[in-house]
Amino acid sequence: MMFRPTPMQRVLLLVPRGDLDAALEAVGRLGVLHLLDLPGREEWRRSVVPCEVGERRLRTEEALRQVDVLIDFFRPPAREPEPLPGVAEVTRDLPDWLAELETLRRERTRLHGRSEELERVHASAVALAAAGVAPGELGQLRVLHAACGWLRQEDLPRLEEALARTPHRIVTAGSRTGERLLVAFVHARDEVALERTLESVAFAPIWLSGGAQPTGSVASLERDLDEARASLVALERRFEHARERLATPLAGARAALARELLLVEACALGGRSDSAVFLTGWLPAGRVEALRNALAEATGGRFHLRAEDPGSLASVRAGETVPVQLHNPALMRPFERLTANYGVPRWREIDPTPLVALGFCAMFGLMFGDLGQGAVLAAAGAWLARRRARDAGLILLQCGIASMVFGLAYGSVFGIEGWLPALWLRPLEDLPRLLRTGAAIGLGTISVSFGLGVLNAALRRDWSEALFGTHGLLAASAYWGAAALALRWLFTGEAGEAVARFWPLLTLPLAILLGARVTSGWRSTGGAGRSLATSILEALVELADVVIRGIANTVSFVRISAFAVSHAGLLFAVFALAEMLPSSPGGSVGRALVIVLGNAIVIALEGLIVSIQGVRLVYYEFFSRFHEGTGVRYTPLQLCAGGGEESAR
Repeated sequence: MMFRPTPMQRVLLLVPRGDLDAALEAVGRLGVLHLLDLPGREEWRRSVVPCEVGERRLRTEEALRQVDVLIDFFRPPAREPEPLPGVAEVTRDLPDWLAELETLRRERTRLHGRSEELERVHASAVALAAAGVAPGELGQLRVLHAACGWLRQEDLPRLEEALARTPHRIVTAGSRTGERLLVAFVHARDEVALERTLESVAFAPIWLSGGAQPTGSVASLERDLDEARASLVALERRFEHARERLATPLAGARAALARELLLVEACALGGRSDSAVFLTGWLPAGRVEALRNALAEATGGRFHLRAEDPGSLASVRAGETVPVQLHNPALMRPFERLTANYGVPRWREIDPTPLVALGFCAMFGLMFGDLGQGAVLAAAGAWLARRRARDAGLILLQCGIASMVFGLAYGSVFGIEGWLPALWLRPLEDLPRLLRTGAAIGLGTISVSFGLGVLNAALRRDWSEALFGTHGLLAASAYWGAAALALRWLFTGEAGEAVARFWPLLTLPLAILLGARVTSGWRSTGGAGRSLATSILEALVELADVVIRGIANTVSFVRISAFAVSHAGLLFAVFALAEMLPSSPGGSVGRALVIVLGNAIVIALEGLIVSIQGVRLVYYEFFSRFHEGTGVRYTPLQLCAGGGEESAR
């Protein structure tokens, strides 16, 4: 039912310890039970002990971490395992998978390093051969010592300077971007001095694995490089085969372990005696029989289930929180996210989602009224709704439709106002009327929020708050009277006689509220440490705050009209800019381009700004008087039927 959360019941479940896993599987598959921490509840603390799951949790978490390592390495294609493997089967296969991963990773690292090394040495050997230097002969020198490698071009003067006192000869055998391939010759007795000097100038010697210098021929290096590449290709084929082979097992393993971890966490919420386990939680009243049937099938009837209405529970009357499941029509359901982001209502309170849906779309349309641009938003929303972004898509679709409706009211199509007559007004031509409309929306919205605040307090049986609260009936009555007079003045321009006639009706609720606040403040301290004047002053400050915030919140809605004018003004500026272009054929194309790009920019930026303003008005002006958002969202234990992710609260 709209405006009221789903009726809930609290259940107590008793199962033999041997049937616990089967019972939790049944509960999770049905996905209706919002579990509570039973050992942590005062009435059960001395009767049961917590279920011991520490070691089981650690084993499952470690296995899940190892599976995630495997998935990160192999990157297998997505698969849906049916049925899921058992946890014992996963833990049996996991060591073999990890060993295969380590073998492939070690071999891949070795072959990649070998291949890169050979490519570097081969390129250098080719450059040496082109310069007439045979790499194989460098290692056979007796009197001389040669060093071959790469050096940055800007470091060559440093090398020459460092070797100035050492007889040497440096030959440039090749070059590449920013570097030169050098062969440095010194007397054999200066080998150590040369090596130290080369190291100091960041000389990169050419070497093979094991530290050997490139003494082979170019042809032999090419053969070695071809063999390394062939080995790498063969290894990649092995990797792809393993990737395909392990895709389904890894997906099943992760799903099974995630399910196991979820069941472990659920088990931790239960309490046990010597032979039985107790679980408690909340579920929709209409799903109690479905839970009973699922447990009967899973345990063979070995269970006891007791369901109780929250109104009959002393713990609920004492303040226990009842989880809330919002229940709205399909088109309004996406707006539950706006409500939940602020906070879900408490049990017995009104669900404001339907009003949020209607109010947000209406305000968006009024601020962003254009038939063509609204159609673009609606089309984008329909596309998103079919691309797994259903909630965002449906919100955008409905906002687009609201924009189209107000576009007809404004007579605007992509900013062009000559194609359609304005069924209501044109924002730039009838600004006073538009401002009055914004103020009237503010008066109506704040009036509704006052009424919902009184209703919520009454539903919570908080009669003092309902009557004397900051947003109670007395404050609401004064605001409603002022709102009626303000609306009369906005649309008729006459309110003087009415103010004089109804002045007592405006001031009397505020006077009673002031007296109640003074009395309450005086009684709360018994008159000790504070004077009557202090109580009166505090009450006057609180009352002034209520009046000022009511006026400020109402005036804040005038921004709706301001953004409607801003939207029309931006489109007017786009067309004014287009008209400044010359009327030549090229200018016509330019004008069309300016109009198209201008509309696109307005849709993107203005649409975002209007959305933010709509959310702000809902949260800070509408919710602030009745919706505290301190409820607990209904999040039942849920296990997916097949593979994939499980979820629970």
